[in-house]
Amino acid sequence: MKVLITGSTGFVGRYIVNALLSEGFEIASPVRDLDKLRRLYGDKVKGYKVDFESKASIRKAFEDFDPQYIIHLIGILYEEQSKGITFHKVHYLYSRNLYEVAREFGVKKILHMSTLGTHKDAPSSYHKTKYRAEQELIKIGIDYVIFRPSLILGPEQRLFFDMWRITRYIRVIAIPDLGNYLFQPVDVRDVACCFLKALTQQKVSGRIYEVCGNKKVSFKELLRDIFSYWQRKVLLLPVPKAFMYVGGLLMERIIEPPPFSSDQMLMMWRDNICGLDEDVEPEGVKKLCGREPIDYEESLRWSLQEFEKRLVS
Repeated sequence: MKVLITGSTGFVGRYIVNALLSEGFEIASPVRDLDKLRRLYGDKVKGYKVDFESKASIRKAFEDFDPQYIIHLIGILYEEQSKGITFHKVHYLYSRNLYEVAREFGVKKILHMSTLGTHKDAPSSYHKTKYRAEQELIKIGIDYVIFRPSLILGPEQRLFFDMWRITRYIRVIAIPDLGNYLFQPVDVRDVACCFLKALTQQKVSGRIYEVCGNKKVSFKELLRDIFSYWQRKVLLLPVPKAFMYVGGLLMERIIEPPPFSSDQMLMMWRDNICGLDEDVEPEGVKKLCGREPIDYEESLRWSLQEFEKRLVS
C-alpha cells in the first residue's frame, strides 16, 4: 500500500515511518528539506519538496506518487509571526489544501494528528485551529481517523531539551499556578502503533481516538520525575497563570520563539487527560493496539535514557 505522510522528519513522524517501513508499506513524504529526509531514511522514503500553501505544489506529489492513504502530522506549538508561521496557516490552511487535493485523487483514508483539548469551545488559537482542521477533514467525504494524544513521551520530546538546557544554569522553574494541571502521558511507540493499526483496520474509520497512557500526572509531578532521574535539585516556583499569560505576551514581543507563550497558558483550559469529551473513544491504545499502554514509569525511563544518549552522541 502507498502512504503519503507529512511531518515524517519530526518527533512522532520518525516512529510512524519506521513502523510502516517494517510492515512493507511504500512511503512518500512532502517536505521542505529533502536533505533532512534523505539523512533520516536514505532511499527508503520518496521525497517531494512541497509548499503546503499551494494546492498546485501538493498536486505534483500526488500525480507522481498516487497515494492510497494519507497520514497528516504537521503541527506547531507556537507561532513565529515574523516568519509568517501561524496556527491558522499550519494547522488549518495546510490541512484544508492537503485534504482537498486528496479528494481530487480518490484517496481511500486519511489519518489526522490532532491533540487533546481540541474542542469548539477551547480558548486557545492552537486548539481552535486544530478543531477547524478536524472539521475540514470530517466534511471532506473521505474515510478518516483522528487522533488526540496527551503529552507524548519519547527521547525527542522538546520538554526534555528545554528543561535540560535551562536547569544547567538556573535551578528555578516557574510553573503555572500550583503545577496541578494534569497530563496523561503516552509513549511515542504506542502512538505509532495506533497509526499503524488504524491504517489497515476498516472498522475504525470515522472515529476520533484519544490516545493516553496508563497514569495521570500533574505538571509538577512530571517535572519532579524528570529532575529526579537527572539527580538535579530544582525549585518549582508556582506563579499565577494570569501572570504567566501576561509574561507570555511580553516574551512574544522580545524572543522568537518564546520560552513560553500566552497561548500556551490558554491551552491549559482544562486537564490534558482522556475521557472528558463525549462521542470520542477515550482508550485509543487499548482499542487499536489490543493491549494496555506502555507503563508511565517505563516510558519515562526509556525516554530519558535515550535522550541522554543523544546528548553525548
